[in-house]
Amino acid sequence: MKVTRIKKLMISGISAVTNNEFEMSEENGKIAQLWEEYFAKDIYKTTFNKANSDFMYGVYSDYESDVTGNYKITVGVEVTKPKNAIVIEDKKYLIFSKKGELPLVVVELWEEIWDYFEKNSEYERAFEIDFEKYAKEDEIEIYVSIK
Repeated sequence: MKVTRIKKLMISGISAVTNNEFEMSEENGKIAQLWEEYFAKDIYKTTFNKANSDFMYGVYSDYESDVTGNYKITVGVEVTKPKNAIVIEDKKYLIFSKKGELPLVVVELWEEIWDYFEKNSEYERAFEIDFEKYAKEDEIEIYVSIK
């Protein structure tokens, strides 16, 4: 885990609104469905202004409140123009990383993150824009916005 500042990052893809309570139940969860839809509809091929990057992203934004409220989840890739993109500018992040089998490793790492913020007061979550960066098939980095 380390602290970093993201100068500028723009992500474009498809989105849905959900919350953690929905995601804990198999019938209501939208995140897995969104990833399936992204690949099934080949959204990557129809995304304009793609950056020269091989990374996939899961972006959490528009937080209603905290871990209990609704938020927007976007599955996408980095783009070079802000039109229809989530734009992250000059934000401070705490980076968590883990290796393991997808999608299980994502759930495990989010549980570690929630646990970390419950037990530590060195950093406080900002609930602005958080994102998952998929670097390799079996490795994930989660960037959590901090105050």
